[in-house]
Amino acid sequence: MKEVGKLLHVTDIRQPSFSEVEGLLSLLGLKEVIFLHTTKVEDWDGRFADYGLKSKTFVVDEPLVPAILDTAHQEAVSLIAASLNRDKRRLLRGSLTTELLRASTLPVLVLPEDAQASVSVERGVFTHLVFATDWSPASEKALRYLLSLDLKTITKTLEIVHVIDKKLSVRDIHDLKYKLTESRKIFLDHGIDAEGHVYAGKPSEEIMLAARDYDATCIVMGTTGKSALKDLLSPSYSYRVAEASVVPTLVVP
Repeated sequence: MKEVGKLLHVTDIRQPSFSEVEGLLSLLGLKEVIFLHTTKVEDWDGRFADYGLKSKTFVVDEPLVPAILDTAHQEAVSLIAASLNRDKRRLLRGSLTTELLRASTLPVLVLPEDAQASVSVERGVFTHLVFATDWSPASEKALRYLLSLDLKTITKTLEIVHVIDKKLSVRDIHDLKYKLTESRKIFLDHGIDAEGHVYAGKPSEEIMLAARDYDATCIVMGTTGKSALKDLLSPSYSYRVAEASVVPTLVVP
């Protein structure tokens, strides 16, 4: 069982909302929240003290990825939650969010810019999960990370989603049913209510559709950690979902 311990919350939003962070407070073992913001936040230390949590704030001119990674290392955090301006683009690098996902060796929870208006905040980010999988090593690593968090105390429902983007043979269909059944059993054995679902189409779009269909509070995906050049030519599905999703997306490297 893994405890989060320290969470690094990063944002370049001019007026960050405390309610955005409240949806994360049910994380197992959370003891301290580290803030890296471009503007000073007022009275948050006192509000976190009411939850029995410590907090620390760093103000930077811009939440550049090196500053985020340095702070994460120096403060020994185990999870990064980032709400970054999706309109800011960098030549050959894409957005700050994509740059962070490429560079981070820690799981990153990408929060939409309007997360304070999201149902995820009211219900808790990890209440109802969509776990997108293709049973690749990256997906299996994301699965192990989820199980290590002992989510049964905060997750009520989990949807296992696999997207078909090619024609399947009879054997393929049989294997798919078997994998969904086995994945569901793994979650059930860990006390998490889970169901398997199959979608067909463009993976990034279908994963976000599944999140809407099941009113999910968060999408969970693994990432392959491709090179920047390869990502530029063919962005990974996890990056596309994290950039466009209206609900938080947890990306596990």
